Amino acid sequence: MCCVAYEGLQEPPTMTAPSNLVSLRITEEDLMMLDARVGLEGARNRSDVIRQAIHQFLNGQPLVQGMDSVRIPLGHGDKRSLGLLYELQGTTPEIAAQEGLSLYIANAVKANAEQNKQLEELLVSAKDSTMRHEEYHE
Repeated sequence: MCCVAYEGLQEPPTMTAPSNLVSLRITEEDLMMLDARVGLEGARNRSDVIRQAIHQFLNGQPLVQGMDSVRIPLGHGDKRSLGLLYELQGTTPEIAAQEGLSLYIANAVKANAEQNKQLEELLVSAKDSTMRHEEYHE
């Protein structure tokens, strides 16, 4: 049995059209991390790594101003499961993450509401169990 996992990372377009040369200053540490990415995900050289990073950054930006995006590192098992879901149902990792976030928020709100209800019930019970004494009232 073989499966092709949905990568979620699109390859940037190949350099068929003329391009502009851009100079960039980066730290030695960043350069070492850049070199470590060469050979991964189809990157043949530093320029490919930088192009992929720029492409991924620009495509990951929210479409509406004021919105944020979140990047989630995935382990091999999660990546494989998401790949199978994509093949079976067309569910992208972004859709799965959005549904998961919605479920998390709904559960958190529900748990918070239940906790508040319990606290209010305890407060009412405590008030009811307190006996009023005449010496404390005028």
